[in-house]
Amino acid sequence: MAAKAERYEASDLGEPHKVALRLADALMTQPGDITAALADQLREHFSDEQILELTLDVMKWNYQKVPVALRTDDEVRPGELVDLQFDADGNWMRPA
Repeated sequence: MAAKAERYEASDLGEPHKVALRLADALMTQPGDITAALADQLREHFSDEQILELTLDVMKWNYQKVPVALRTDDEVRPGELVDLQFDADGNWMRPA
């Protein structure tokens, strides 16, 4: 699935998935460049509520871009990769 998402335009993913990934790409790279054509594609496959949810999901998972760019983010364990863990409500839990 990761390989399909990486090259989604050439993949066998369905058009709704491709449109959602186009939105994610645009939001993460050039949100001001979201075109009317992309908006039309989104409305063809998703309700306004679903488009809002997709947008908020992408933004939620990209909140770290500003602190990373400013180098103000703190590592959980310096120099180590740490598994992400979430509680029953979906909130991130800092590893012990």
